[in-house]
Amino acid sequence: MQRKHFYATQLMKISFQTLMYLSLFLTYFGMLSITNYAILTISRTAAATMATFFCSMLLLTAVYGGYDIDIKKKRTVFASVSLTTFFTDAITYIILQIMNTNPKNPEANATLTLISEDLALMAGAFVLQLGIIYLFVSLGYSVYFRINPPQDCCIITSSQELARHVASKLSTHKRKYKLTDVVHYECPDVRKTILEHEVIFLAGIPDTEEALLHSYGYKHNKTIYLLAELEDVIISTAQPTILDDTPFLYIHRVQPTLLQLFAKRACDIIISLCGLIITSPIMLVTALVLKASGNGSVLFRQKRATLNGTVFEIIKFRTMYEDAANVSAREGDDRVTPVGKFLRKYRIDELPQLFNVLRGEMSLVGPRPEMLENVDRYTREVPEFRYRQQMKAGLTGLAQIEGKYNTSPKDKAILDLMYIENFSLAYDFKLILRTLTVFFRRDSTEGFSNKTVECPEMRVEPAPHRSKGSKHQPPMSAAL
Repeated sequence: MQRKHFYATQLMKISFQTLMYLSLFLTYFGMLSITNYAILTISRTAAATMATFFCSMLLLTAVYGGYDIDIKKKRTVFASVSLTTFFTDAITYIILQIMNTNPKNPEANATLTLISEDLALMAGAFVLQLGIIYLFVSLGYSVYFRINPPQDCCIITSSQELARHVASKLSTHKRKYKLTDVVHYECPDVRKTILEHEVIFLAGIPDTEEALLHSYGYKHNKTIYLLAELEDVIISTAQPTILDDTPFLYIHRVQPTLLQLFAKRACDIIISLCGLIITSPIMLVTALVLKASGNGSVLFRQKRATLNGTVFEIIKFRTMYEDAANVSAREGDDRVTPVGKFLRKYRIDELPQLFNVLRGEMSLVGPRPEMLENVDRYTREVPEFRYRQQMKAGLTGLAQIEGKYNTSPKDKAILDLMYIENFSLAYDFKLILRTLTVFFRRDSTEGFSNKTVECPEMRVEPAPHRSKGSKHQPPMSAAL
């Protein structure tokens, strides 16, 4: 991105974001002031509630993400800001009611109560806030892509298969990236290709050649994306340390402490119990509908792998016909029942797994448990896949939030390793809250597909003297 476009984008983003949050604030307090006059006066009530609103908005923005129109998709940004606003409104109202509670003051509430008139005003305020969010998100994207047309990008890789994989991801961001070329990393004109493009994607290139390429791109102010590998995840969590006077990177396996494991298990028990109580009406209705449909038993049980390869039976609501083959769902899969399609779309079929969490077979947050057949096959294809079993399987996790049902085994393994290597209770809590964003994504339950994305043919013109794939003698060192 050119410097002037960068500053113009930042100015536009900051201006729209400030106006949006100010509008959300004024809408909320304007509506609630109809029955709570104190929030418009100079008082402790006004100070406490307004401070709560700003602090909650700030903290929840850190959890869900904010006005990231330059990074995320429109639907994702709308969902993130909407969830942030909803919880901010709720928390602020609770604080307001606490401030309004005083048994010694006849004009205040004797006990903490939720007033129906206030709740109606909050609902009206939230509807207006949704309109404001949609307006600013839509306007932001319109202006952003007017300032920043699609950037010309190329893929430098070692195989056409990898090029298609990266191209399929770029195809979901057509307004941001325009793929114009695919080049083999040993092509003699690879330097020229880098200079001709704004964004460079490097995928499946040996370490030494990759280092030379991204160094060259960085030197010429190009945006570089490296396809993440296991080694990259490990290095990213390394801790800088100094022995005597020499700097090292300290790389070690992250092991949760006993206190962390105890706290994680306690949270699993408390939250799963609360979840079962809250969702029991939904599960009861679902069970009755499945029973009436006559497509087999209500519950579906299947052996899955968890911590250290331990096998357990996962419990789900049945979404396929009873005699369906035991393989992963595909796009347009005729094994899925009409009721099952609805249950999968809104993740209702996953609710019985709260029993697995309560029994200690799963955790709320962790790598998603895979079918035993898939574990064996994926581990043969992607050896790193076995590292997912360093942590107990979870109901949700980073791979479920950022990935899809049909995310490739390698990408899924790396996402899960990112979670494992960065594990903390605070991170778990953040992922639990972020799980709600999955319901706003149309592609989160997308099945496996055989469709291929259009991708330019890779130009393969390696120089005769180069040793293809060598990590010890960089074939491009002389050229770069």
